[in-house]
Amino acid sequence: MQNQANSPSTVNAVVVGAGGGLGTALVQALQQRNGCRVFALSREPHKAGGANPTWLQADPTEPESLAHAADTVRRQVTRVHLLAICVGILHGGEEKPGLGPEKALSQLDGDNFRQVMTVNALAPLQVLAAFSDLLRHDQRAVAVALSAMVGSIGDNRLGGWYSYRMSKAALNMGLRNAAIELNRPAGGKQLGPIVAAIHPGTTTTPLSAPFLRRHAARPAAESAAHILDVIDRLSPDDNGAFFNWDGRELPW
Repeated sequence: MQNQANSPSTVNAVVVGAGGGLGTALVQALQQRNGCRVFALSREPHKAGGANPTWLQADPTEPESLAHAADTVRRQVTRVHLLAICVGILHGGEEKPGLGPEKALSQLDGDNFRQVMTVNALAPLQVLAAFSDLLRHDQRAVAVALSAMVGSIGDNRLGGWYSYRMSKAALNMGLRNAAIELNRPAGGKQLGPIVAAIHPGTTTTPLSAPFLRRHAARPAAESAAHILDVIDRLSPDDNGAFFNWDGRELPW
């Protein structure tokens, strides 16, 4: 009997950072889609409420942890159609109040800078590396990471937010590299994934909570719907591009 998860009509989705506000909303939205099997990866243990989604514990900053999670997915499905990477850090919250957007060069802190770069720029690329073979197959596949408009060099008119801006700009370059690499012919599999960066807009999540007084924000469920709409409309011509939540292409 054919495994239903490997049926041509089944869409297998992996959401990394599923414990965060936007990650959770994406998991919930994908669950509502007929024929969508969801693997939800989060750093903290999660009590599974059923077979879909399948919750897995994984730390995206640790390659061995990601490899273990990818192996678990690989034992259940032969292909992934959507990889949504929702990991990110902007501030340290109550645990690390000294970590936050810097307004001046004098506020730069080496340890904080390295943490922001690791979580925002390196970790998403490690996720792509861990799942890259599952994204190469004969069906449409998409891999997206949540970036930020403040990571656009061309759009920067205000300055500040050094580590966060730089980490998202670095992420965008890494995704562009991966978009090229993963679409080179390899192993007899002709199709690589469409790789893109998406700015979700200001959303009411713990990540943006300290800054909501200055910006209009939308609920996480609404942002997730916009993100999935952008994903649904991506074509191979969009490989390696940077999009706003409304589908508008953003400058690098």
